[in-house]
Amino acid sequence: MTPDTQDGRTELGPWNPGIVSRLPAAYRPLSSLFRPENAFTPAAEAQELADFTGLEIADCVAFRPERLALHELLIRVSAELSVPDGSRYEDLGINFRTMTERLFNTCVRDRMDEVTAAFDALKREAGAALDEALAALAPPPEPPAGRLSWWRRLGSGPAASPSLSPPAPRDDPAGTPVERWRAQAGAEHDDLRRAAMEALVHTADAVTRRHGRLVGDGALLRRIALDRVANTLGSERIGALIEPWVLAGAAAEGFRVLPTQTHPVVMNVKGASASGKSSMRPLQRRLAARLGIDWADFALISPDIWRKYLLDYDSLGDAFRYAGTLSGVELEIVDQKLDRHMARKAERGRMTHLLIDRFRFDSFTLAPDGDGPGRLLTRFGHVIYMFFMITPPEATVERAWTRGLQFGRYKAVDDLLDHNVEAYEGMPGLFFTWAQRADKRVHVEFLDNGVAEGETPRTVAWGWNDTLTVLDIGKLLDVDRYRRIDIDAKSPAQVYPSPTAMAPERNTGFLRACAQRIPRVDFAEFDTGRIFARLESGRLVWTDPAPLARALADADSRAGLTALAPDIADAPGAHPATPEYADRAGADTLGRWGA
Repeated sequence: MTPDTQDGRTELGPWNPGIVSRLPAAYRPLSSLFRPENAFTPAAEAQELADFTGLEIADCVAFRPERLALHELLIRVSAELSVPDGSRYEDLGINFRTMTERLFNTCVRDRMDEVTAAFDALKREAGAALDEALAALAPPPEPPAGRLSWWRRLGSGPAASPSLSPPAPRDDPAGTPVERWRAQAGAEHDDLRRAAMEALVHTADAVTRRHGRLVGDGALLRRIALDRVANTLGSERIGALIEPWVLAGAAAEGFRVLPTQTHPVVMNVKGASASGKSSMRPLQRRLAARLGIDWADFALISPDIWRKYLLDYDSLGDAFRYAGTLSGVELEIVDQKLDRHMARKAERGRMTHLLIDRFRFDSFTLAPDGDGPGRLLTRFGHVIYMFFMITPPEATVERAWTRGLQFGRYKAVDDLLDHNVEAYEGMPGLFFTWAQRADKRVHVEFLDNGVAEGETPRTVAWGWNDTLTVLDIGKLLDVDRYRRIDIDAKSPAQVYPSPTAMAPERNTGFLRACAQRIPRVDFAEFDTGRIFARLESGRLVWTDPAPLARALADADSRAGLTALAPDIADAPGAHPATPEYADRAGADTLGRWGA
């Protein structure tokens, strides 16, 4: 099969990488999610279940116990062991996979009978709980002669025309079956029975949304709910079973177990896909040294390194460019399990230092109740370092192509550009969520990574909790500019809208929000750190005329400053008796700035 190209172009390159955002149907069975050695559910069956129920296709897959054991091993190596990252980008992944392979072979593989027995026991117990809950449903009628029910057609029998839907469940004074199951889930103290009821509610809610009422027979609901319990609680129990084996094996191999920290430090780098997050690790290592923290004490949370363990890229043939897509759904599943594992560690007082490097679609969005930190691993830090990457979107396209050539993981152009929009739309909310935390010490830094490969990125702005020092106003305006891009662009020239839309005065929203929401904002020269304007609670309190005049000569800086203080160029105001400079010693920054 020829590569998937854009607009009929055949020459491959950054803007035509031979991959489109929608996985071709012919390649779907190659996904790590559906391979028979990993799951009981073939791709076609999972898709039919998803189409009927309205569930995500990942919710319609039943993993084998061996695969769940691998998920839990990936989590333990990430969260419990020190993985050397080396000097090259690829070293972390290579070392991680070597350690994982060794532990699986020496600690887990030969005890898989115990894993399977525990898995089967959980399924029997969960199945009994589901049978009890489903007993109130009216049984479906026998289908007319020659017609199989939709549920039975999912088996190995011959194909037939669709059956009539079974009748709605019997009326019940305690409410509908779904309402009853929801109440049972909320009142249940046994974790397995609660998980069974929650899975049943999750499935029934999806079916009801899709069809307007609960349709399908109890066997269908039971099958999907049981698989969900097995994939979640079953996986957790397998993890608890193998954890002592893994830790004992790690000790035997000389692998270092991460020490628990009473005051854990979290470093979290956020940015669009291919914005250069992983390239910050050497700089973060230096920061750890300045802070007096052993780099080997950090759990390196970088789920992308799991991909080549989840999927053999060499097995993909013509589909090799889709390796990232074909491993992506399962990677997200394991990533969510990692979150739950880390939450349990925190509850038990076993948290370590964390270095977090991941792009996930929910990582820039706040929870419905506005509690942004509520589902982010960053919340476990006592001291938090947040790094926000500001990288030109067209540069991420170029870098993703280079990474694909080097490491075999390509991305579709529209996916990359869409990731940029999502990142820059969500970045302000995430920044304010952490910068305004009163219960934690938080250092933030915005980094301009639109630099040549190998160069240290430039610090755009930095601060501690209630202060912010801005060194490059124009780059801060780019947070607004980059969310305006055209995700359907086919070349660098098509990425940005009209010059009018990109004009600095049209893109001051984030800067104005900083001035309004951060108690003190200083503006300083990039090269010297000399402060030329200070705002407190959104009001200009003083300026330094000479560096201010230099700043106002730049169009971006002038637009940004006048958006905050329209008369800044003319108002005499107060001046410092002697020049003030940004506190270089107090800035735990990664980027370069100042003399």
